[in-house]
Amino acid sequence: MKSAANTAVRTRFAGWPKPALVFFHGLKRDNSKAYFEAHRQVYEEQVRQPMEALLAEIERDLGPDIEVKIFRLNRDLRFTPDKRPYKEHLGAYLSTAGAGGLYLQISDDGLYLAVGSHEMAPDQLNRFRDAVAGKDGEKLARIVAALVKEGYQVTEPSFKRVPPGYAADHPRGDLLRCKGLMASRNWKPGAWLQTVEAKDRVRQAIKDSKPLTSWLDTQVGPSGQPARPMR
Repeated sequence: MKSAANTAVRTRFAGWPKPALVFFHGLKRDNSKAYFEAHRQVYEEQVRQPMEALLAEIERDLGPDIEVKIFRLNRDLRFTPDKRPYKEHLGAYLSTAGAGGLYLQISDDGLYLAVGSHEMAPDQLNRFRDAVAGKDGEKLARIVAALVKEGYQVTEPSFKRVPPGYAADHPRGDLLRCKGLMASRNWKPGAWLQTVEAKDRVRQAIKDSKPLTSWLDTQVGPSGQPARPMR
């Protein structure tokens, strides 16, 4: 399957120019089709093309069997009372052949990154919980603690109680209550965002998160169930 990054303009990533953040700032003030059409060229050239260039380079770093999805800026308005036509950020997801992937998001709030598994399928969740409850869970707890110490946020528990079949007072109950596990970081905008330092920060975060993604790949692995479509 051809990834979105493979269609990118073949230029090296050099950061997001100032007009990219100005575009998002304006979109927050006037989230309308008229605003977007008037600034479509800025969006295509200053927002989307740098994202495509970055994804192409990160995709090469990660190796084979990577699928890349750049999400549409248009919002799905069918089931929400919020009728703003556009998202006020541009997001992209790189999925691997293992248990998780990498999510990137650019907006006038800066650059957001999350590495790991966002929401595990039922078969993955069963393997995850069994591993967390066993000796391998001790290693995961150390990995999570190290990431938090380095300044990353880790997915908060999704369920109020430890799932049935595991001790309610299990020492890793906070992990057992998760349905996904990602290390995330949000960098506020600055001059660095307009340079290759943005790519360097993403690469460092991937490196920092390697113990987590390796644990997930080994203990959880890919789902055998059909993937849910991404919008």
